[in-house]
Amino acid sequence: MSDVQSTYTMSNLANINSNDAIKTMKLYTHVDRIKTELTARGLLSQNPIDPIVLSEIDSMHYLGNAAIEAAVAAMGLTASSKVLDVGSGFGGPARILSSLTKCHVVALELQQDIHDLGAELTRRCKLSDSVDHVSGDILEDKIGQQLGYGVSSFDAIVSYLVFLHIPNKGSVLDVCRKLLKPNGTLFVEDFFCISPFTKVEVESLARDVFCKDLPSREEYIQQLELSGYKNIQFIDMTTEWTQCVTKRLEHFIANKDGYVKVHGEEAYSGLLEFYAAIAALFSGGNLGGVRIVAQMI
Repeated sequence: MSDVQSTYTMSNLANINSNDAIKTMKLYTHVDRIKTELTARGLLSQNPIDPIVLSEIDSMHYLGNAAIEAAVAAMGLTASSKVLDVGSGFGGPARILSSLTKCHVVALELQQDIHDLGAELTRRCKLSDSVDHVSGDILEDKIGQQLGYGVSSFDAIVSYLVFLHIPNKGSVLDVCRKLLKPNGTLFVEDFFCISPFTKVEVESLARDVFCKDLPSREEYIQQLELSGYKNIQFIDMTTEWTQCVTKRLEHFIANKDGYVKVHGEEAYSGLLEFYAAIAALFSGGNLGGVRIVAQMI
């Protein structure tokens, strides 16, 4: 973690933990865009909605369903698996995990509006029997009870681009370890610090990504070990994600007229700001992307 990053965020971003503050991320505003897009494509009236088709609209992670398939393979999920998705967003990954393997997924989401829409979409996909939506904070003291499960309850825990919002990685890793069964698997996609961020990058990470104090590769692995994880795989996804976010931005700009026609100028401008910020951060060479696979033994 860079000195400039640590000093700047500590002094200027003390209030970043407010739940409302995360809405500085333009990705988390205009959440009605999902249903608006479904309507525009003539899919909202379908009953049930195909979760695979829906995933083209509701996913907020990188590389689409290939990232979900990677989790299935890494964790060896089957129909008997019980999985926790931390920061489940609109529920896309949870629905695909269940659709691919018939596993049972508990989708935990902090933001109430996103949780509500995720639960509705799961009902529309006729997957409520296999995907449970819970509104809550993974760092709550009694999160196990809130989820309806105790310690050592889950065969696997997945999380896509959510841990980056939690400065204290040790706290969230410890909670996940307690919730995992022995030999359970943690699968996380996250950001890390390759080299010191510039002041502009620190500001962008805080404002545009709701993110501060990213660990280096070495710091992340050390924290995983301190939290009791074994067989740690730290898979660098930086090149693939840089290409992904760059192409996403280019495609979004090229299709501006169509997006504005459906969603309006304000929604377009907000997402454009977010997509541009992410592309700039990855292109700067200091921000890295990682896929972590680790076991609780």
